[in-house]
Amino acid sequence: MSSERRKFHPSVMIVHFIKGIRKWLFFIIIVVIDKDNTLALELVAISAILVIVMITSLVKYFTYTYQLTMQKIIVYKGIIKKKETDISYDRIQTIKQRQWFFFKPFKVVELLIETASSTPGEAEASLTAVDSSLLETIEQLRTFSRSNNKDSEEIALVPSVSFTLSNKQLFIYSLTDLSVFLVFGTIVTFLIEWVPDIFFSEVELWVNHLQWVVSLFIFLFGLVAIILLAIIKNVISFHRFKVTLQEETLSVDYGLLERKTQKIPLEKIQAVKVHKQLLRNLFGMSSVELILMGGQEKEEGLASEKIFLFPLIRTRIVYKKIAEFLPEMGIIEPDIHLVTKEKLWYFWRWTLLMGLLSIIGGWLLNRWIGLILLILVLLLLIHQWVKSQKQGYAIQNNQILCLQQFNGFSTTQLFITKRNVQSFTISSTKWLIEKNISHIQFWFKSGDSSTYFNLRFIKNEDEQFIYKDFWLY
Repeated sequence: MSSERRKFHPSVMIVHFIKGIRKWLFFIIIVVIDKDNTLALELVAISAILVIVMITSLVKYFTYTYQLTMQKIIVYKGIIKKKETDISYDRIQTIKQRQWFFFKPFKVVELLIETASSTPGEAEASLTAVDSSLLETIEQLRTFSRSNNKDSEEIALVPSVSFTLSNKQLFIYSLTDLSVFLVFGTIVTFLIEWVPDIFFSEVELWVNHLQWVVSLFIFLFGLVAIILLAIIKNVISFHRFKVTLQEETLSVDYGLLERKTQKIPLEKIQAVKVHKQLLRNLFGMSSVELILMGGQEKEEGLASEKIFLFPLIRTRIVYKKIAEFLPEMGIIEPDIHLVTKEKLWYFWRWTLLMGLLSIIGGWLLNRWIGLILLILVLLLLIHQWVKSQKQGYAIQNNQILCLQQFNGFSTTQLFITKRNVQSFTISSTKWLIEKNISHIQFWFKSGDSSTYFNLRFIKNEDEQFIYKDFWLY
């Protein structure tokens, strides 16, 4: 293959220009909102910024190049301070492909290459505007490198299994997306802060005349707005979501305005999480998240930072599908042994103590504050009750540990193999030891840092069983 240095596609100048404007955006806003500036001064300042950004974009187009050899990828940058980044194919852990809408007419994409040594939140190298066929070329060279110079016929990528998120599933995912309430709340807070007070005064007059009608209208309007916002948010994120298993690599494709493709080697997967959210349970649906090792380039905008194997899938087939896509893990439907159904007091004690003090203090200040605090404490107690009823574990073939707990509004199951567990921690207190109760934590790699999954207030018998039948086996 040709190994000569190549320039990026000319459309890369659009990307450089947008990124340049983004860096100057704060200064542009200051210039515009400063009342002391004349219109002429504002135009001169903004024009100067645009010229600087355009010249910088043009310079980067001529000085940023890349090269593919049989052993590595080389990225060249700079004029005075030159930078050369070498990435051998065997160091590559993940390749992400992005395609902005203005790239589509030119059939070019952006490739983000990540290795274990990537800076947290950033890719090791970015091929910003290259031909869409380059991803396949790099994948072939990676496979060639891993297979120790096998014949090209042996390294051809053969699709094995695939999953596509249907429009119906995307709609259900949007309807049950609780995170959109935070976005909606942020928008409402912004409007309250910036909309003139006179507007709210007029609204208040309306409400006084038509109280129940206006209240009903506001409720329905808010509900419709939340649903539309959820649909827009998730269509942008998961439009035409598809995951394909090709030999030992998962290929995940998704996105509307910015089409993305992520290549994930199976050996990079540290653990699997199955989320059974309360609302999605009503539809018999679950979500499956992948926990990956190494640097993950942070997503911008509305895209989710989680890496999903299945954003939404029927619960009755979820474990069968996981086994198809991750055959080496050997995950089957777990028979969860619940461990804290009789330990409700340990989950409630601090909530009761602090909650009671808060309610009394709030009631003395104002009865409405006391009532609100009472409702919040009751909700916390219900959450802790569900948590105590859901905690459990299962061991599969002495090699796979499934830990289950309830967080937020979801029952979450973590599947992890013994080789991916960094450490196993047992902790307790003087008073819990007397009652043969302890906590356990399993630490594992997630992105660039370590995280853990724990079970609290379990019997020593269960802790020892996990220790002997899984950790020491």
